[in-house]
Amino acid sequence: MRKLIILLISCCFFVAVGAQAALAAKSNDLVLVHGLSNKHQWSDGFLKVCVNTWGSGNVYILYLNSDNTVSTKIVDGKNIITIGKNDFSAGDDYVDAQAGLMAEKIGLLQKSYGLSSQIDIIAHSMGGLVSRRYIYLKPDTVAGLVTLGTPHHGSPLADDMDWGAFFIGAEKAVENLKPSWVESFNIAYPIPGPLYSGGKISTIRGDADGFIWEWGVLGEIYAGWNTLTLLHGTDSDGAVPKASPLINGATHVADFWDYDHYELVRMSAVATKAAQYLP
Repeated sequence: MRKLIILLISCCFFVAVGAQAALAAKSNDLVLVHGLSNKHQWSDGFLKVCVNTWGSGNVYILYLNSDNTVSTKIVDGKNIITIGKNDFSAGDDYVDAQAGLMAEKIGLLQKSYGLSSQIDIIAHSMGGLVSRRYIYLKPDTVAGLVTLGTPHHGSPLADDMDWGAFFIGAEKAVENLKPSWVESFNIAYPIPGPLYSGGKISTIRGDADGFIWEWGVLGEIYAGWNTLTLLHGTDSDGAVPKASPLINGATHVADFWDYDHYELVRMSAVATKAAQYLP
């Protein structure tokens, strides 16, 4: 009996080690794309999972503004390369404009900073729409995309004047989050798009209970959840209606019912799950 228990423990150990090794064996570098106004920023816990999965120097953070300054961020003793100014000027423009900035920055990183020819992408919120547009700008370069709380069908909050007040200076971006605009976008740029051979788009969704608990950075999760619940009659993650992060053509891989829209870029469990679906 004792030998059987030891054998079972050993098997579990090797299975766990094998699973960890499989997760770490990535073929492409990782690019992280933020959402609207860059207000919900990647936590060090989230980044730690990324850099320990893809390896030092193989994780790149884009800030989608006109600045192309490249710098290094140290997380858990490992290098993450960033490009752009890390402020709230990133992610304020139209989807097309942001996708153009994304293409420019990725091209620079590939030419001079070691970014691989084919890339994996984890994108939060509006960054998922921008990444989908990028796929059409640069066909056969994205090997896999995981979107976190992306409004693939828009959010009615973009039509509410009070919501726009939380993102002063982001009028262009908010315009491209309206359901009517995103509906046209989905027709023009259907999923999956021209991904690299065998590439897939996967979706992850969060959830909020803003009436009691969630706040966000500026109170946007609290206000968003209550507006979507009381005015629009839908559950949400505090920014995106429950149904909007899912879309035909993409594989829905996880629901995080304890994490709101903001927490999707802060919790290590989300990064671990996203990594499982990228080559």
